[in-house]
Amino acid sequence: MADSLKAIHTFSDPGFDRQRFYEQELVLCLGPDGFAFCILDLNTNKFCHLEAFSLSGTERKVIVPGEEQKYDLPWLRRLFENELAWLTNPYSKVRLVCRSGKSTLVPGALFSEEERAVIYNFNMAGGPYESSSVYHDFISSADACAIYYLPPDLKQWLQKLFPEARIFHHATILIQSLVQKYSNLENKNLLFVNTSATGIEVLQILNKKPGYCNSFTYNTAEDYLYYLIFVVEQLQLNPETIELMMLGEVDRHSSLSEMVHKYIRNVSFMERNSDFRYSFVFDRMPGHYYYTLFNASLCE
Repeated sequence: MADSLKAIHTFSDPGFDRQRFYEQELVLCLGPDGFAFCILDLNTNKFCHLEAFSLSGTERKVIVPGEEQKYDLPWLRRLFENELAWLTNPYSKVRLVCRSGKSTLVPGALFSEEERAVIYNFNMAGGPYESSSVYHDFISSADACAIYYLPPDLKQWLQKLFPEARIFHHATILIQSLVQKYSNLENKNLLFVNTSATGIEVLQILNKKPGYCNSFTYNTAEDYLYYLIFVVEQLQLNPETIELMMLGEVDRHSSLSEMVHKYIRNVSFMERNSDFRYSFVFDRMPGHYYYTLFNASLCE
């Protein structure tokens, strides 16, 4: 249980007005290790506010591979009843992004809504999972469906707090936005790597669809590199010639980035999506940070 709220980032445009929620879209991303939210001004199509928090306390919790990462729901309840109560205003639009590692991707032609729980249980360890807690997102740009699990108590709380909200899995947003942007770029040597505090997602786009997509949890930079090497070898790619595009919360000059550079020669960092506008206050933050948070508005 987290015993303190640690702010990681806070960016707010001087003209941002909390009381104009009826002209704004709220995007909130929840994960077992923390959460972040941003607000989009619908009149100007400009992001004007962002806050990110860690719920892991002062010490990072060790992650056991395969073990379910649990949301600290009691703590989240207290936050939204107190410091963040203003986020429960009736925004024009609300999108909720749930970050969890347990999801599976199915081609649209093979997906059946009636069989989604069967498909999910077949692909995921730790079950069986109740069909009422298994959900799916249709990813139009990839003609595929992401199937994922939401804890019943988390879903009930979210529906009570945000009854009109659309809920998405974070992999849905990652795939939707990247396939939409890079579908005409046929480059099997290009890998996208999205990074959070405890997780990594690797995506390859082939024939205008995800050719490879997988997620891993990690504790150390060595773990991170191990999974990256595993993917490169599995795809039979050459680390000397592949292009690695990094996005998410990883610093360009961190030990993790430096370790990746030693193994892969061509590494670059994603820029923000030009389909949206951004307040000048975000100039102080690397353009590849909070990629899924900023691109959730692309999903319908």
